[in-house]
Amino acid sequence: MKASSRIGYIWSRHKWIMPMCFVLSLLFSVSAIVLCRLRGFSGMDLTTAFSLGADIISLSICTVLLYSLGQDKDGRGEYMRTFALLIFTTSAVLFSDSVWWMIEGFAELRVWNIIINVFSYCVMNFLILFFWRYLVAALRLGGKFSRAANAVMNVLLAPTIISCLINLFYPLYFEVNSEGVYHREPLFFWCQTYFFIGLLFAVVGFFVSKVSVKERLIAASFVLIPTLNQIITLNSFELSTEYPAMLISVVLVFGVLVTKREKEYLEREKELYEAKVSVMVSQVQPHFMYNALTSIAMMCSIDPDTAQKATITFAKYLRGNMDSLKQTAPVPFEQELEHLKKYLYIEKLRFGDMLNIEYDIQTTGFVLPQLSVQPLVENAVKHGVGMAEDGGTVKISTRETESAFEVIITDDGVGFDPEKAVKDDGRSHVGMENTRRRVSEMCAGEVKIESAVGKGTTAAIILPKEGQQK
Repeated sequence: MKASSRIGYIWSRHKWIMPMCFVLSLLFSVSAIVLCRLRGFSGMDLTTAFSLGADIISLSICTVLLYSLGQDKDGRGEYMRTFALLIFTTSAVLFSDSVWWMIEGFAELRVWNIIINVFSYCVMNFLILFFWRYLVAALRLGGKFSRAANAVMNVLLAPTIISCLINLFYPLYFEVNSEGVYHREPLFFWCQTYFFIGLLFAVVGFFVSKVSVKERLIAASFVLIPTLNQIITLNSFELSTEYPAMLISVVLVFGVLVTKREKEYLEREKELYEAKVSVMVSQVQPHFMYNALTSIAMMCSIDPDTAQKATITFAKYLRGNMDSLKQTAPVPFEQELEHLKKYLYIEKLRFGDMLNIEYDIQTTGFVLPQLSVQPLVENAVKHGVGMAEDGGTVKISTRETESAFEVIITDDGVGFDPEKAVKDDGRSHVGMENTRRRVSEMCAGEVKIESAVGKGTTAAIILPKEGQQK
């Protein structure tokens, strides 16, 4: 399993990772402020005070960004996961940098100076990895290049971290002398190898990516700022601008991300609305209205009371379909079931004894997209028992499992071969596809259909409990 896949698996299985990132970042922020207060500003020159202040402010911003991401219940994709980890590792290096500015030059804190620098070196390499993973998602990199680059970045991470840990015992990349002052060792530039390899892959990624030039330029701007600062600080570390510069890039990413998600949200809302219109129209087809009105007309002379009831039921059914256009959120199953019963009552008038309806409602405590069950029932009536010579039975059932709620529609009609596309006027097919999409988008659910020629069809709407609105 790839490293990114393992991260995604862990993220999807453990919902506490996002809160943990926020809590740790908050802890870093509070600790930095408390340590700064304890340290005081006596003996601190202007450069140190500026760098320390920039780190603490940047650290607080990271914490706020993580809190904002934590409120986004839809942020479950790899793009959002990687971005959250990117912010968290940024807050970690900001914390280590701020502590370093506070303890630098104190002989009695020499050991802590070494520890905090080793911590900073290690976390910085994780930050580079997550920044690369962000570029993979943002530039939609794939193919042999992406696989090879990911393999190199994953394989080199372990020896890079181990070489940083060696500095706890031997001054490989840096040394803190007896006076508590940090100095770079001649081999320091070797610890930047991982950074430059990641930068090389990023540059190549900009050219091989298939996304628009605009998207590539935006991604390039995220890399350019920290890269320039990294190059500058290779020759001078009197003024700490590298990590705040990294934060500036992250904030830019966040701004574009929010704009992108808002655009996607509006597009999704538009698609869902269009899907609801399609479902509503498909379920008030001219032939259905003609058949319903014809059945009612025949009842007027045979059974006026039934005709009156059927007219009222049909009117309520039409009103329910029109009202569905105003509904933007999932509805209780009881509401969907009542509307469904009106539809089946009308169809029962048409088919008579050839259509039997059974209900096995074991649970109703869940929500689902409005008009999501009827396309399945309509197919069972129209293409199932309606085409059988002797008719048949349509059964609507609900049940609750450990992880989901299920709505199951079965019929003992003619069935069909799932390997072949259903050939009809296209309306029921459109309704089915819209149902699948709305169930997935609004409730994170799925629709499964099993059928066999001559044996009937079973359709199930599976609604994970995690996708149920609180």
